[in-house]
Formats: sequence, structure tokens, C-alpha cells
Amino acid sequence: ENETKRVNPLLLFNLGYCLVHGDGTDDDDVDVGERMWRDAVEMAPEEGSDEAAWFLYQQYAARDNEDTARVFLNVAADLGHQDAVMERRNEKR
Repeated sequence: ENETKRVNPLLLFNLGYCLVHGDGTDDDDVDVGERMWRDAVEMAPEEGSDEAAWFLYQQYAARDNEDTARVFLNVAADLGHQDAVMERRNEKR
């Protein structure tokens, strides 16, 4: 496969971040940005998948969707994302 055409999780995370937050875009598009983050998570353990899982955790936690938030927290922590590791540790106390 040609490396220049390969989509990777870090690219999806960064583009998703821009869409969710409206950075560098005309409008924010949370749904599309979150879909990119979910796609990035599916590519775990590639670089960027842990950040995508962490940000999805934050999105769902802010919506009080605890079950879905916890799934992404566990994925991010299992991938070694330090903020997620600490958050999960604090949750267990």
C-alpha cells in the first residue's frame, strides 16, 4: 500500500479535533469529528488512537453518557494514555 494514501489514527484524531472544535474550519461538525475519532480508535494501537479514545471519553462524560464514556476511558487507559490511566485510577477510589 502506498504510504502517502494511508489514513492513520493521528490524522483522523487531528482532523476530528478541528471539526469538533471548529478550528480551521468554517463550521464545527461534532458528529463527523466524533466519527473520525471512533475510526481512529478502531485502528488501535496505532499512534493517535489513544488520544481519540480519551477525547471520546470526555465528550460522552460531558453528556452524562456514563456507559459509553467508560468504554472509551478503558480503551484509552489500556492504550497507555496517561490522563486516562489517572482518571481510571481515581474512579476506582
